[in-house]
Amino acid sequence: MYCVTLEINQRCNLRCKYCYLGEKKGYKMTAETGRHAIDIAFKNGEVHKDRTLWVDFVGGESFLDFDMIKELVAYVEEQNKAYNYKLLLSTTTNATIFNREILEYLIEKDFGLKISIDGNKRINDLNRVTVSGGGTYDKIIENLKYVKEFEERTGKIVQVTNVITLNNYQEYFETLVFLTNELGLRYIDTGIDLGIDWTDNQILELEESIQKSFDYFIQAAAENRGFRWEFADKVVNFKNDRKKFYSCGAGIVSMYVRTDGGIYACPGHLDPTVELGNVNTEVHSQKVRKLINFKGIDNEECNNCSISQYCVEQSCIMQNLAGTGDINTPLKIFCRMRKLMYKIRVNNEAVISRLVM
Repeated sequence: MYCVTLEINQRCNLRCKYCYLGEKKGYKMTAETGRHAIDIAFKNGEVHKDRTLWVDFVGGESFLDFDMIKELVAYVEEQNKAYNYKLLLSTTTNATIFNREILEYLIEKDFGLKISIDGNKRINDLNRVTVSGGGTYDKIIENLKYVKEFEERTGKIVQVTNVITLNNYQEYFETLVFLTNELGLRYIDTGIDLGIDWTDNQILELEESIQKSFDYFIQAAAENRGFRWEFADKVVNFKNDRKKFYSCGAGIVSMYVRTDGGIYACPGHLDPTVELGNVNTEVHSQKVRKLINFKGIDNEECNNCSISQYCVEQSCIMQNLAGTGDINTPLKIFCRMRKLMYKIRVNNEAVISRLVM
């Protein structure tokens, strides 16, 4: 499978305090740039035996340019007549401007859907605020009816992203329970704010909360009210050896395209120094080749770690560069979370074995 993520705009009706895009500049991707990116993705997909192309639309807030999404999807469908790929379409939204027209289109085109909500009203509105500083929780809850209808009519589970940051990390367990038990959301993908220099004590508190959350996850599964949790997925799959060091293949099997056509491996690091080219001019093949040939990092501590063979954090090139400025130095928070996954895996081996049977 080849994946292209199109950043169709840098416009948003929110000003989330931890947004990785920082200050929005109001940029929009032109249809021509979008078409060029899609053309490259179709060409790159030819080397993949499963002949699957995944096109993901993100922002900013993607639904602010809903017409652009429709125009580019139509182009994808037209181009695919010559390729006959299996197409996967998806988008991410803050869920504040959802409406029935958008819902019907997403269902018609068989989209995958991802929304963002951080927790209950108090927790969500700490960071997910409007341009004027107001809370967004009430509007998201109002639009959850579209999320529920989407799931009912498509049979797909909507992925929900929440972000752990300094002013909410101590209540992560309560947040997970609220999202799954109170709101009935069934697929939680928790992100960690990487713009923070997490202290050892803060990480320890977070580890304790995640351990408690995993116990809740197991209990919910045993009581037939289970949900999917990205952290638990990683615990369950922890002992799968990496097939290659640069396991994600970002920039090789996928590309992230900014509004101006700039090509990046992933949104983890969007500094111009790591741009792989531009869809409107050329792809710098030598930079892609460096990713293909990336076999390891120069870090004795990582190389000697007892879980090195399972660890993907050390090979997360872009996050390393973004977080520490050094390709050879993983973020401390990622290292600690990976070790926590290993500890939970070892302590729950029997339970996990039953889960995966």
